Amino acid sequence: MRQFDNFISRLKQEFNSKESFYFFTPGKNNIIWPDGYGIYTIWENTMTYKNLIYVGLTGTFKRNKDGKISLNKSTFKNRSSRYSPYRFCESDKDKKYLHTFRWGPKYKDLNNQSINKHKEDAYNETISYDNLGIAIFDLSKLHNYTPASLESLILTNYFREAGDLPPANNKL
Repeated sequence: MRQFDNFISRLKQEFNSKESFYFFTPGKNNIIWPDGYGIYTIWENTMTYKNLIYVGLTGTFKRNKDGKISLNKSTFKNRSSRYSPYRFCESDKDKKYLHTFRWGPKYKDLNNQSINKHKEDAYNETISYDNLGIAIFDLSKLHNYTPASLESLILTNYFREAGDLPPANNKL
């Protein structure tokens, strides 16, 4: 666990030096995502191996019809609309789960999960925004990595520690 924690600490320092690292706890509020694209990591309280819940990315590079490579329009701000494999609960329809992060979808097909995403039993795990930490590694200013390469690097370092992935991640 110590190796992963040291790796994350070095990564934070690298991104901090370029003003490209952000960490926030939403509390009882909707998340205000920064502009940009890159990697977002979800933690229970602090940034340690045992508290990492999810690693995700925004922004992918694709070849256009004209043959040129471009970055898609996916940004951090698009994360709040997801419902599988996790969901940021910020709708009044979420009732007692308002301002929680939920993962482990009950329904295996996306259509049923979308229809039932506001139900109390729609997910297996829940954490309050009060206990949630979101770390952003913004690649719009730092070009040493692509979103896919940095996500893979973080997950690979996590996997090396104990042969597992963060609980809300299903693949590496």
